Amino acid sequence: WLAGKVASVAKYGAFVTVTHPDNGATADGLVHVSQVREGHIEDMWQELEVGQEVQVRAYAVDGLNGKMALSMKEPPGSAAATNLAPFEAVTPDEWLDGRVARIMSFGAFVTVTAPNSKASADGLLHITNIKEGFVDNVADELEQGQQVKVRVKSLDVAAGKLDLTMKEEQSGSSETEAEEAEAEQQA
Repeated sequence: WLAGKVASVAKYGAFVTVTHPDNGATADGLVHVSQVREGHIEDMWQELEVGQEVQVRAYAVDGLNGKMALSMKEPPGSAAATNLAPFEAVTPDEWLDGRVARIMSFGAFVTVTAPNSKASADGLLHITNIKEGFVDNVADELEQGQQVKVRVKSLDVAAGKLDLTMKEEQSGSSETEAEEAEAEQQA
């Protein structure tokens, strides 16, 4: 979740200025009327006002066109409703069965079940973790409902973040070997 301030309100939603928590950079994004809260909204001006502080999450970013879609609603299967603690025992080399729940431009959300548990959660499979090499379009590699094998790349139970990867675990030796080969060439 990001802290934001309503910059303007329109019939179709509100533009919110968000501040990056680490570097203080700001950007404006649209909270569509359907993303303000559950249920129908008749009048946006009764829901939000300019200058109001809100909590939002970015769910789509189009860097090419400089657009960001924001939501004030809890995501489906969100951390508020999902306990990630059962995933703490999963080791980085352990493969889990998953099902692609949603495809996004930046990756996919995959539903996984913790081993020896009935607890399941949606984790982010970032576009860079789908396979070795460059992935131009997530939909070219994955489809909704597809069964996949993933590993837990990182887990933050408090923040409700589960990052997944489909890549093989990298051993530290290949980087060292590459550095040694480069050093030999320079000698």
